[in-house]
Amino acid sequence: MKNIIKLFMAVAVLAACSPKNDKSDLNILTQDGKISYKVEEARTVPELEKGLMFREKLDADSGMIFDLSKVEHTAMWMKDTKIPLDMIFIEPDGNIFWIYENAQPESLTLIIPPFPAAAVLEVNAGDVQKHNIKPGDKVEHEFFAPTTEEAPAKEEMNTEEAPAEEAVVEETSEEVVEAEEVPAGAEVPEVATEETKAPAPEETAPAETPKAEEMTE
Repeated sequence: MKNIIKLFMAVAVLAACSPKNDKSDLNILTQDGKISYKVEEARTVPELEKGLMFREKLDADSGMIFDLSKVEHTAMWMKDTKIPLDMIFIEPDGNIFWIYENAQPESLTLIIPPFPAAAVLEVNAGDVQKHNIKPGDKVEHEFFAPTTEEAPAKEEMNTEEAPAEEAVVEETSEEVVEAEEVPAGAEVPEVATEETKAPAPEETAPAETPKAEEMTE
C-alpha cells in the first residue's frame, strides 16, 4: 500500500461518501432524450476523498458529482465502496469524454481517464447502458453553468449589430425619396397641358362670331 501511495503521490485518489441532505438537479442530454438525476456534490477535500464510501445502496436516478476543477491529476478507486458504480468523466463545458462502467466494490484498481476531468459523475452501475449514455453527450449542472465573462461578449455583438441596422434604414429612406421625385416630375407636364388647352376654346369662340356677322351683312 505504501508503494502505491509513493507511486501516485501526485495523483489525488478519489473514492466513492457519507450521505448529504442537499441535492442538486443534473441532466444528461443523450441521443435518446434527457436523463434527470438528483445528485450530491463533492467539493471539499474531505468530500472528494470519501465519495460514496460505506454506502449500502444508492437510490435510483441518484448519484454524486465530484468537482475536480481545482485538482490537477485525478484517479478514482472503489476502496471501502460497497456498491458497483458507473463513472462518467466530464469536460469543463459539460461534454462527456470518457466512461468507466461497472466499477467493482472494494476494488483498489485505479481508474484514470485519458486526460484530467473537470468533474466525475458516479451513478448506479448499469445506468450508462440503460440510458445509452455515451461520450459526446452533454451534462447540464451548475458546475458547468456559463461564466459571467460570456455576458459582455454578447453585449458587444449587439452593439456592433446596431450600426448595420441603421445603415439599412438610411438606404431605405434614400430609395423612398427617389421614388417620390419621379411622380413629382411627371405631374409638371400634366399641369402644363391643362393650361395649354384651357385658353384654346376661349380664343376660338370670339373669332367665330365676327365671321358669322360679316356673312349676314
